[in-house]
Amino acid sequence: MTRADLEAAFAHHRRHFSPFFVLGDPTPELSVELARAAVAAGATMLELGIPYRDPCADGPAIQRACARAFAAGSTTERALATLAAIDAACPGVPKNLLVYGNLAHARGLSRFCRELAAAGASSLLVPDIPLGEDAALLAACAAADLGHVRLVGPRSNAERIAASAAGCALLYVAGVQGVTGTPQTLRSERAALLARVAAAAPGVPLCAGFGIGSRADVEHALAGGAAIAVVGSRLAEVIAEHAPTAAAGSDPRALTAAVAAAVRALLPQPPVRDPSPVTGA
Repeated sequence: MTRADLEAAFAHHRRHFSPFFVLGDPTPELSVELARAAVAAGATMLELGIPYRDPCADGPAIQRACARAFAAGSTTERALATLAAIDAACPGVPKNLLVYGNLAHARGLSRFCRELAAAGASSLLVPDIPLGEDAALLAACAAADLGHVRLVGPRSNAERIAASAAGCALLYVAGVQGVTGTPQTLRSERAALLARVAAAAPGVPLCAGFGIGSRADVEHALAGGAAIAVVGSRLAEVIAEHAPTAAAGSDPRALTAAVAAAVRALLPQPPVRDPSPVTGA
């Protein structure tokens, strides 16, 4: 997958629902099955994170997901292999990566972006490399044909939003000034923020995240102008509830079925596309 594939997805559908999963949670093998189940259940994009020990933009649920991935032996190298396996299992579905700066710098930005693109990534958001310090990252993404994504939020003014949009495949609009999994944003506040971002960055697809945890939140974000609505912490909680049994080697179908059911419960109505049967669900 490349940035062109992401743009093709927007051309085919105006709105998308994207679950967020940590690569390797609760194990690398189950991580692939959860992504497959989510897509079969109706997700039209995937947002994926490489586990990190100090995820500054993420709240407790995602932090625990990272801990589970590390306990299962995850490394950046293994996460890239898991991403490639997910790409093979979910062809044609854009995979948007959220990765922290130290992981990218440790491998070198150019090499890291090439590796992500080769493994199937469509875009990359690095939330702790801010506007004004990300020229090298922007160039590395462009060279790898990987969409570059920047983060804006409630405190971003029109000038910063417009500057953030330059060269980006999409803008990630954080509905709260905080971390993932915090109390849900008032929908009126999210709508006002999305309208403000859209006015300052016309024509740039918007991805709404942070504080989205229900179907009503998803529908409201998409109706308010977001092209993508992302839910992460709610699904991480579902994984946490069912992971111990599945990771211990017991029948994993209860875990995949629970995640598929949670995705179906979050899908906007009518869905972007009709869900298909989930094997084992």
